[in-house]
Amino acid sequence: GSASPSEPRTMLGRYVLRGRLGSGATGTVFEAHDPLLERSVALKRLHADPSADRQQQRLRREALALAQLD
Repeated sequence: GSASPSEPRTMLGRYVLRGRLGSGATGTVFEAHDPLLERSVALKRLHADPSADRQQQRLRREALALAQLD
């Protein structure tokens, strides 16, 4: 359901967070609403990682794979 005007909204950039979907080795995934494009999206917030280069490569592969989904 949507938040009433009196409820505070948690924002991450332009996105309105709706809830936590899950978490894994690289980060936590949230359901969010993109008011600019008027659609629901999944946002991944990365955990701190001392091996940031390796994490960026893994995240890029994941994003490329997800971009292929219809």
